[in-house]
Amino acid sequence: MKTRMALLLSVAAGVFALIAMALYLGARESELLEQAALQDIVVTTQDILANTALDERVVGTVQIPKKYVQPGAIAQISEVVGRVAAVPLPKGSQVSGTALFEGGREALAFNVPRGMRALSMAVDDVTGVAGLLRPGNFVDIVGIFEYGVPSGAVGTEITYSNERTEAITVAQNVQIIAAGGSLGEQPAAPPGPDGEPEPAPSGPPEISNVTLLLSPQQVQEIVLAQHLGALTLALRSSLDSAIVEIPRLEEGQFLKIPIPVKRKPRPSWREMRGGR
Repeated sequence: MKTRMALLLSVAAGVFALIAMALYLGARESELLEQAALQDIVVTTQDILANTALDERVVGTVQIPKKYVQPGAIAQISEVVGRVAAVPLPKGSQVSGTALFEGGREALAFNVPRGMRALSMAVDDVTGVAGLLRPGNFVDIVGIFEYGVPSGAVGTEITYSNERTEAITVAQNVQIIAAGGSLGEQPAAPPGPDGEPEPAPSGPPEISNVTLLLSPQQVQEIVLAQHLGALTLALRSSLDSAIVEIPRLEEGQFLKIPIPVKRKPRPSWREMRGGR
């Protein structure tokens, strides 16, 4: 009887051991399979310096076992594009959120796409659409230029013949990326004496310059145009990005008469501001 009981206990212990082993092996297998499962991760495709804005050309996605995914690693390229490297990232590095910060908050350079340039242009209430221009607006740049053939001199001043004035659209559909010192973000109003935010000032802020997003060739053209003539910005509709053919306009043509119109002297800045 004792022998039989011992045999049954031995069999039960063996079965229990087999079940425990099977459970352990099953759990371990699941754990190993989970660690070996492939996961999409964003990695750098070239060495990236700190304070460099990221785009699709410097990052890509690869599949690696979950076991080797670093904490905080980013899986979607869309979550990386437009952000800025806070530290140097060697080629092949996994891109994590802790290595990036948002673009556009620290410096204007982060808002300038690769291959483009930012150029500031002075404006006033007339040439700058009454100070209503904002980052993200698109404008045309129109210049007024005076032409003439040198014909002599009176004292130290050169005289010209065949003088004429033309209005020329120098550039179309140019994006404004900053107006004054604003990059488009609205900082929180500082608290007042009672702890409540101060009310926002009424009316648009005074803007004395705007920063335009241009190609390197356009930068040269606009800089030269500012030196040779007077430039004015024309605000475009947010629904209109078409580039159209605009003929040069000579003075006298706009009234469709052959007699040149005598130019009106441009008022001084003080006169334009009502003597203030």
